[in-house]
Parts: sequence; C-alpha cells; structure tokens
Amino acid sequence: MITIEKAIEGFLIEQKLKGNTENTICTYRNILNYFSYYLGVEKPVSEITLLDVKKYQMYLIDKYIDFNFQTDIKKKLSKTTIQSYIRHIRAFMKWIFEEGYIDVDISIKIKLPKAPKKVIEILSEEEIELLYKSINEKTEFGLRNKCIISLMLDSGLRRNEAITLDIQNVHFTQNVIKVFGKGEKERIVPMGLYTKKLIFKYLNGYRPMPDYSTDKLFLSQEKMPVSVDVIKMLFFRLKKKTGIQRLNPHLLRHTFATRYLMNGGDAFSLQMILGHTSLEMTRKYSHLASSYTVKNFRNLSTLDKLKGRNVRL
Repeated sequence: MITIEKAIEGFLIEQKLKGNTENTICTYRNILNYFSYYLGVEKPVSEITLLDVKKYQMYLIDKYIDFNFQTDIKKKLSKTTIQSYIRHIRAFMKWIFEEGYIDVDISIKIKLPKAPKKVIEILSEEEIELLYKSINEKTEFGLRNKCIISLMLDSGLRRNEAITLDIQNVHFTQNVIKVFGKGEKERIVPMGLYTKKLIFKYLNGYRPMPDYSTDKLFLSQEKMPVSVDVIKMLFFRLKKKTGIQRLNPHLLRHTFATRYLMNGGDAFSLQMILGHTSLEMTRKYSHLASSYTVKNFRNLSTLDKLKGRNVRL
C-alpha cells in the first residue's frame, strides 16, 4: 500500500510531466504536505476518507496565518484560501483514484467551500501617482523597483514573469517584451514608452549586461536574480509608505487589464497580452471596466434627474 507521502511524490512528478510551472508545483507541494502532516505522512492513501477531508477543512477554518513580516498580527485563513486548499486536495484525490491506488473516487464527493466573490477595486489615478512618488528612482534599487512595478501595471505581467524576465527578451526597437508565462507558454507583450524609458535607464546605469553571470534583468543587492521574497518585502514597504493596504502584485495586473479596456482596448487583444487560455477568463475585466466607465451616469441617475427639475428630496 502506498503512503500519502509517496503518493504526493508521484503526483508532483505527474505535474512536471504535464508542463506545469515550478510555482504551480510548489503550491501543490506545500498544500499537500500540510494535508499529509495533518493526517500523518505514513498513512496509506487507501485509508483516506471523505471525513478526513472535512475534518481538515474545519482545521483550516480555525488556523491562523504565519506572517513573515507582520509577526504581531493574527489573522485567520480567508474563505478563498481554504477553497483553494480543498480544490488542490480534490485534484490529488482524483489522481490517486485514476492511478488505481484507491477503488472509490471520493473526489467527486468533495464539495468546495463557498467563498465570497469580491469586487476588484483597481487603483485610482491618484493612488497610482502616490505609488510612483513613494519610490525614489535616483537610487539603484529604487529604479529597479519602479521598473518592476511598471511592468506589472503597464504591461500586465505577473510577479514571476517580471522577476524572471531576461535582458534579451526586452526589445526596445519594437516596444515589446517576450514573456514566459504559466505552462512555459511564450507570448509577446507591448511595452509603454514610460516603462521603456525606465528599463533603458536601469540597464545603462545600474545593470550593464557583461558584468554579471545571469541574464535576468533585475538583480538583488548580492547581484543575483531578484527572488519572490524581495518582491514580498517591496510590497510590504510600499503598503506602509502609501497607506494602500490592498496593494499587491496581482492588483497591478488587475488595474492594467481594466484600464486597458477603459482606454479603448478590446477583450481579444487583452487575452493575448495577459496570456489567458480562454476569453472567459478575460471577460471579468469587461464587466469591471463597464462599471468604471458609465460616463453618462448623471443622465441615468434617478436622483440627479429629479434634482435637475428642482424636485425637493
């Protein structure tokens, strides 16, 4: 009988064969390892029951988050996070059945917990201005950070796409960037003139190409490629400086996508830029953009029309 620990090892190999990114595989590994520690790593997968999954879900509801930089804050896992955990476990249990390690497919009985669908509040023009004013581009790392922020906000790059960008994939003459996205899929992304100016300045001032062994565009203090932890610390500091508590890399991508449509872009080209596999994934931005661009609301507002006719309210 195969243990849950060995099954996870096999499942992760399967994810690599599918071509999933290291980030996706790492997420699976972490979530499934938490699950295995809860059940016991030596527990045979044939003994995992639906009740085990439900008990684990209850455990997650009561669990507090461990913060890297905010040790004095206690916060429970969000419903969205718990839903994600259970979704990953369900995929794992389905794979176990398909591989023949268990006789009954309990994954079909694993119900995802409900999570609220939050309305994305994109950055306003004033908040974007505040964000840029909080970064001093006259220093090496200030300029680097401004470049990273700009790639997310003006080209819609994901966090990992920005920090793993190679120098040779920035094409200044064509104003485009070649990006390696999820599933190692390549795509071409447009680059705005302001972002181009910042990257050009960074390359010619602080990041000369022949001096370092790595081809990655953005370097740390140790002259090594920027890590995810560096970005986490950057956004933690930016939150404190700007007071924009909802600030995170994905909010910049959301802001780019919504404002792209608000400024006259179309959903199909946006899908290509974002690297979405289906237009359905991009449609949420169409709805969001529509809510921000009802320019004639004054003519549609019931109360404004009544006030315009001097009706006492």
